[in-house]
Amino acid sequence: MVGKVLMTFRSRLVPGLFLAPMLLATACGSSDAKSSTDVPPGRRETRGAYTVVWLHGTPYQMGFQHGTLLHEELQEATVMLQTDPVFKIMRDAAAKAGLEQIARDNSYPDMIEECQGMVDAVANPDFRMFECLLVNFGDVAVDFLMNGVPTIQDIKPACSQMVVSGPATADGRLYHGRILDWSKVDFVIQHPVIFVRSPDGGIPHVFIGFPGNLSSYQGINDAGISIASNQVSPRDNTVHDLTGRSAVQMLVQVLTKAHTLEEARTIMQTTNQMTLDTLVAADGNEGKGEVFELAPAHVGIRDQAAGVVYATNHFLAPETDPLDQDPAGASSLLRYERLTQLLTAGGADSKYGTLNPSQLVSVLRDHHDPDTGTDSPPGTFDDGHSLATNGALYAVVFDPQARQFWVAAGTLPVPEQTFTAFSLDELLGKPGAQTPADIP
Repeated sequence: MVGKVLMTFRSRLVPGLFLAPMLLATACGSSDAKSSTDVPPGRRETRGAYTVVWLHGTPYQMGFQHGTLLHEELQEATVMLQTDPVFKIMRDAAAKAGLEQIARDNSYPDMIEECQGMVDAVANPDFRMFECLLVNFGDVAVDFLMNGVPTIQDIKPACSQMVVSGPATADGRLYHGRILDWSKVDFVIQHPVIFVRSPDGGIPHVFIGFPGNLSSYQGINDAGISIASNQVSPRDNTVHDLTGRSAVQMLVQVLTKAHTLEEARTIMQTTNQMTLDTLVAADGNEGKGEVFELAPAHVGIRDQAAGVVYATNHFLAPETDPLDQDPAGASSLLRYERLTQLLTAGGADSKYGTLNPSQLVSVLRDHHDPDTGTDSPPGTFDDGHSLATNGALYAVVFDPQARQFWVAAGTLPVPEQTFTAFSLDELLGKPGAQTPADIP
């Protein structure tokens, strides 16, 4: 199974690298596992359709708690990684391309330590550091493999985000909405998890994901920062870099370390990105959000204009626009056009000036194709013709100043489900915390 990307890697990797998966599996085996008595217990409970887990301590301890609390689900995930046709293709291609070593060399040390804790707790010979790193280096892995493995086009993410504040909202406050689009991955759909994380020396935060997910795609922290990721297709594979960081791992660094939008911006401007991704970050206290277009050695930043900024899956900033696919994908352009109609003053179906969490939910549920003027029928999961029907696996609205958020997940089509409300203050056990009402 060879293609342009895999051949490029083989020509650039050092001799003997393809022995790395075997060597690392030996080096990271059970003989290195720490005693479970060294790990304080986490906590798990069920809230409606969601599993909520509380993790705290060092990265290793949080990984071990994760692997213990979600042990049954991770055993199921291990079977999926070994047997599902698409993931088996991706896993085998990643092994042949030496991606484990690339992931190990370029992952944050905290991420490797957390992976090791989870691997030790799962204690399944088919779930090693290779599998954990593949899952949690996924944005880079998919980008690196996509051109060489045609069937992986079927799982290419395609997401939409918006940050609105000031004159765009009904109350002048900031709100951040996002839809994570992918393919119909049953394991992810069936196991939505709210991770409540209190890392030693870091900012407590939440992210919304699935069992085994250590590198977040969307989250909010106790300082009032929300952030989420969109993947972007490259112009060609020459714009990628074999050294740097994964955007979704960087996202966790922002949640753990950034108290302000300026601190989030510094992390992203001073960290080399390996592939093309967009991170959208919002500071509820400052009332401002920015779109960060990330590529190797390039960062483009798009600010809010009149209280609005939004992103789909292509670049627009002058620093990064030459690096992505040209022309951009039809779905990305269509969704961007529809967001322009819905969010900007004077747009064809503008909600400008009235936006609040409920109105943002209506944007995430929008079924309208701006090119044809038609609406996709209710119940549509993935036809690529609207914001709500592009394969949504999660839909989230953040109110980062109040540290509140609303999530739809778990049943298809996701945007049509009730948006369940959560309070970060309540999840963190702060006295007097109140959870807002769900958005039906």
